[in-house]
Amino acid sequence: MKTPSQPRAIYYIVAIQIWEYFSFYGMRALLILYLTHQLGFDDSHAITLFSAYASLVYVTPVLGGWLADRLLGNRAAVIAGALLMTLGHVVLGLGTDATWSLYIALAIIICGYGLFKSNISCLLGELYTADDHRRDGGFSLLYAAGNVGSIVSPIVCGLAAQWYGWHIGFALAGIGMFLGLLIFLSGHRHFRHVRGVDKPALRKVKLALPVWGWLVVMLCIAPVFFTLLLHYDGAGYLLGLVCVFAVWRVARLMKSAPQYRRGLWQIVLLMLAGTLFWILAQQGGSSISLFIDHFVDRHWLRFQVPTAWFQSVNAIAVMAAGVALAWLAGAQNGERSALRVWLKFAFGLALMGSGFMLLALNARQGELHGHASMGMMIAGLALMGFAELFIDPVAMSQITRLNMPGANGLLTGIYMLATGAVANWLAGVVAQQTTESQISETAIAAYGHFFSQMGEWTLSSVGLIVVFIVVRCLLRRPIAPQVE
Repeated sequence: MKTPSQPRAIYYIVAIQIWEYFSFYGMRALLILYLTHQLGFDDSHAITLFSAYASLVYVTPVLGGWLADRLLGNRAAVIAGALLMTLGHVVLGLGTDATWSLYIALAIIICGYGLFKSNISCLLGELYTADDHRRDGGFSLLYAAGNVGSIVSPIVCGLAAQWYGWHIGFALAGIGMFLGLLIFLSGHRHFRHVRGVDKPALRKVKLALPVWGWLVVMLCIAPVFFTLLLHYDGAGYLLGLVCVFAVWRVARLMKSAPQYRRGLWQIVLLMLAGTLFWILAQQGGSSISLFIDHFVDRHWLRFQVPTAWFQSVNAIAVMAAGVALAWLAGAQNGERSALRVWLKFAFGLALMGSGFMLLALNARQGELHGHASMGMMIAGLALMGFAELFIDPVAMSQITRLNMPGANGLLTGIYMLATGAVANWLAGVVAQQTTESQISETAIAAYGHFFSQMGEWTLSSVGLIVVFIVVRCLLRRPIAPQVE
């Protein structure tokens, strides 16, 4: 039987996702190295700013999802977000090393990411009916294809930064985002059936201004607000307030729509497991990147491999995992579907834990030999990259499958909040265990202990999930009648 092809519009969504990954991960690969090498931040200060920025880009999708659900529609939100991210990267590429310029650029990217990130997944969800078996394949395609951008960008931006300067690397990230937007806009005829801007709602007057006027005011104030938040290290306080709001909103959804309660509880549990995973995965941009920069022997033939290039390893692992993609794309129904979701999560966490144990072994060998192995580092990062396939695509598909009217954008934003904002902020707190005042043998020992702890913590959580699955299976198994 012939498998039905994907909707035509998906290819324009995939194209802008590729370039969004290019811009975001190209800048991400350079950021902590720029802070330590160019601006002279110590490791602790750099990790704090990096984790604050990385957490805030996942706070704003809660508001971005709400705006798309109520006013803008997913397509308009994606376009606005791409424009803001382009502008932020252009500011980064202006060639000034002033910290205020850095904070303003990061603040603009944070605002753009809020409008883009959750709504691109919701826009993809609009292409399918609730029972369309192509849905899982579409989300896997989006996730894997997006990694094309994150493979290429650390290599291209890393080389540009090494050869021509940091700001050229940042500027290339912005150019990539703008190219993606142009491609996306060229396919506008394929999105005529999706929900558009709610013009009557935008024209309504509230507190002496039309709603669209308040949106303009918000657009002007938000970058200033996030600039101050980054400068005064207030991300944790905002994160706490937003988490309280998110819990309240989910509780209201459960109360107002009891028919969706079981599905909502499953999504909440997936959020908690996903948060654990991303606390570990986000070490790649901070503690792991600093470990590579300080201790890994990066010489290959007569060439020194840029530290930023290692950010491509995870994405290469995702692209190489064709068998896993086929598994994720399979149709799922009923109780088996729920258990299979948890099996995928357990497998993803097991791969992540194994990757950290390999990094711990590499750090310990580095203590003995004076430097850590580049090959072992790549192998550990590849395991972590492969693990991602069993987390986000599964969770995002489950959220959009719930198909709760007026809540898909909000739930996706809350998932981003938990697995992005909370996980990144906690990742920064956890990564502080690796910081030392000087790069020394004591520091590499701290990295080895840290990686080992992360691996043990993750593998223990896998055991708990397996026990949960076994108990669920035993409770669901019918008791056979006794034969006398």
